[in-house]
Amino acid sequence: MFMGQYEHTIDAKGRTIIPAKYREGLGETFIITRGLDGCLYLYPSDAWQEFADKLQSLPSTLQNRKIQRQFLSKAMEVSLDKQGRILVPALHREMADLEKDVVFVGMMNRVELWDKARYNTEETEEDEELLASAMDTLDISL
Repeated sequence: MFMGQYEHTIDAKGRTIIPAKYREGLGETFIITRGLDGCLYLYPSDAWQEFADKLQSLPSTLQNRKIQRQFLSKAMEVSLDKQGRILVPALHREMADLEKDVVFVGMMNRVELWDKARYNTEETEEDEELLASAMDTLDISL
């Protein structure tokens, strides 16, 4: 289970250190793919297989094919080096606007990788009210 957030940097070659707290859960080799909201998703191999199986089992409608393309066509396997780093493929760095400062965010079954500036955009009071309302609708209380 992935929780918390950690800040790191990407070097000029596109390498970044995977936070130590996430390394064991992700494993030596894992999947990186396009995420939602402008981030990348990092999946352990077993969680990725479950997700891919769900995507493959969808009926072949236009919307479902678009969902499959969103994640499957951009998925790549990456491996940790001896320093606990990965090379974030250029395609993925471009998709998520990753240049220097990044944030890793634990999301239970996956890790999100964000450009720090994008991740830190301030939420307005209106955003918080919408979130609180959505939580009430879903019967989630704190």
